[in-house]
Amino acid sequence: MTLLAKPSRFATWMAVLASAGLCAAGCNQPVNPAWEKAISGKGQHEPEPEIESNIVRVNKFFSQTPWLSFTGDGSKKVDGVSFSVYLEGPSAPKGVFGTGTIAVIMYRLNTDPNGRETATQVYEWVLRPEESYLWRAKAKTALGWGYGLRLQWPEDLDVDGRRVAFVVKYIREDGRVVNSSRQVIKVPSTQIPAPSVS
Repeated sequence: MTLLAKPSRFATWMAVLASAGLCAAGCNQPVNPAWEKAISGKGQHEPEPEIESNIVRVNKFFSQTPWLSFTGDGSKKVDGVSFSVYLEGPSAPKGVFGTGTIAVIMYRLNTDPNGRETATQVYEWVLRPEESYLWRAKAKTALGWGYGLRLQWPEDLDVDGRRVAFVVKYIREDGRVVNSSRQVIKVPSTQIPAPSVS
């Protein structure tokens, strides 16, 4: 009668490892995409918004048709404007979110009897930090983090068909004011349709 020796613990582990190695070499197991994403780290962390108190530059970008109509009477009267604002900190020429106040000043441009241009301030929007927060972009672009502003002016403002200029001012917490360059553009007359605010 032959006695079978009980396999040692070492031999048992070797058998397990060998079978696992064979499966790894020859089995095509489907990989769960969620596991793959977790292992690679992709999609785990969206970029965090960058907050900066030391704003050194203000940039604004207007499209060719920035006009809005907030009126709901079907007249499509132009009474608003939309554009993007990017605030820059000292470290890189990329947009960041600021901790101060954003002010947008609208000027009506005229010509005096000598042919010189004159600018008259006709309206100002002031967005304190808690108000400008609502206009923050939800995603970072190639220009960084920005604000997408949609501003309405009063109905009685005399700017229909007139040339106007917009200047964006940023008031830092330390009181320093940083100005953008001005954007000169002509407001359509009430007869020209503008996109409605949805």
